[in-house]
Amino acid sequence: MKTSHTKLKNSFFLALFLMVNSLWARPVAQVINVQGQVFLVTPEGKTKALKKADHIDENSEVMVGEDGGITMNDYYDAVYHLTQGTHLKFFDKSVQLKKGKTWIQSLNSRHPLGLETANGLVDYWKGEFIATFDQASSKTQVLVVNGEVEVSNNLDKNMKYTVTAGTFTVIDPQNENGLPRNPTKVGISSLNTALAEFKVLPQKLMKTKPAHRQVASVREVLVPFKKGEIIFMTNGKLNRGLASVAGGASWKFKKKFDKKTGGLINAPIRFFGMKKASVAIIAPRKPASLRALNMVAVPKKVATKLNIDAEFSESLRIKKDSQPKHPKELENLIHDLKSY
Repeated sequence: MKTSHTKLKNSFFLALFLMVNSLWARPVAQVINVQGQVFLVTPEGKTKALKKADHIDENSEVMVGEDGGITMNDYYDAVYHLTQGTHLKFFDKSVQLKKGKTWIQSLNSRHPLGLETANGLVDYWKGEFIATFDQASSKTQVLVVNGEVEVSNNLDKNMKYTVTAGTFTVIDPQNENGLPRNPTKVGISSLNTALAEFKVLPQKLMKTKPAHRQVASVREVLVPFKKGEIIFMTNGKLNRGLASVAGGASWKFKKKFDKKTGGLINAPIRFFGMKKASVAIIAPRKPASLRALNMVAVPKKVATKLNIDAEFSESLRIKKDSQPKHPKELENLIHDLKSY
């Protein structure tokens, strides 16, 4: 009888403790957005599907199913994004990542917050980072997007690394005795790949289109036109003249329509504000390597200026007179004519 009374008393106190504990359960986060199947496991072991605006109590666990995703915020200005296959447990001012990947954006600068894995610990205030834990290899990876965080092994919290924006570190139990690796820089493409599993990218990571510079005196006017339409450029106020020409230079190009042939004929082109430049005539240049040659004139009368031997000259004359000037038949004919 005494034993039954003792068991009843113990059961009463246990039920009272559970009831008080449930009444004093304190919410630590709230759901902002849910996609797909996401479940909540309460401290009592109950499971329910989460929906928008649901509250998450302390010591509760959030489990994201396949093709699911959820975004939550706590009461310390921190936002948590979870991808498919992620398992996260909430505490007061800290969370425990049991599996998967979470992206945390914190605007808190007064209270220190923390994230814990099976072998890693991340202390953070204001900033953004992505934490990943792989159960198969027991590796923890922390990639910082903005700000900075402190990463250490949960068994040796004194050995910390400060990981700044654009760098990441890995805690591998098989390497370096499980201590965090020296932070390594990451490229923007790798960072976007890491964030590709989430639904929204940070505003700071969105690439802005560079501003297009235009001429100050020209306004951009979009004129609608139809396919196959001929557009004639006219001399309007938007055209800018040449700065080197006084009064500005302008010209018109226009074509007339020939009704007989059905085609376009060229119209005269008129120029305003421009003067015809005079073309300078350039004389051909003489080669510098050529000089005038001194030519010796041939004497007109060789016989009078040259001293020829008198004896040779006389023999030459006799020899010349002795030779017939004409053929023999012609000489005989001439001789006969002279005899008459």
